Amino acid sequence: MLHRLIALTCLLSFSACGLMHKPEAGKTQQPTAAKHAQSSSKNVKSVVLMIPEFDDIPIPSELSRDSDRSFVYEAPGVTMGVITYSGYVKGNSLAKFFRNEMPQHEWQFLNAFSEGDKYLVSFIKSDKSCMISVEESSLSTRVTIKVGPTQGR
Repeated sequence: MLHRLIALTCLLSFSACGLMHKPEAGKTQQPTAAKHAQSSSKNVKSVVLMIPEFDDIPIPSELSRDSDRSFVYEAPGVTMGVITYSGYVKGNSLAKFFRNEMPQHEWQFLNAFSEGDKYLVSFIKSDKSCMISVEESSLSTRVTIKVGPTQGR
């Protein structure tokens, strides 16, 4: 299993050879000054959105997509990518959100790690895997979602 996670990371790292696109800059939501002044201490609300390129991965509505840190690779029969979101939500609340929501979209929980305000939660399906990292800071919380194909399953 570790070899598959390493292979996925390598695949995502070397995706520059294929068709890459960044979401339109106009679609990125910028936090307002009032939001910026809030701490990252609120919990995830119940509104759930789906990531446009991956219609089986939920994302809380409190998070905004960071287009500069996101990319999607598409080729015949495969879509993979790294999608980054940020917002003013507690990291542990986001980790719980993904642990609860992903299985509702047929993702199987694989494992989870946490250290301080950093969380890593991994899921797998028959044809792809998903690693979600959550990192809370004093200004906001960043969520990075990496999705790619699995081999031999």
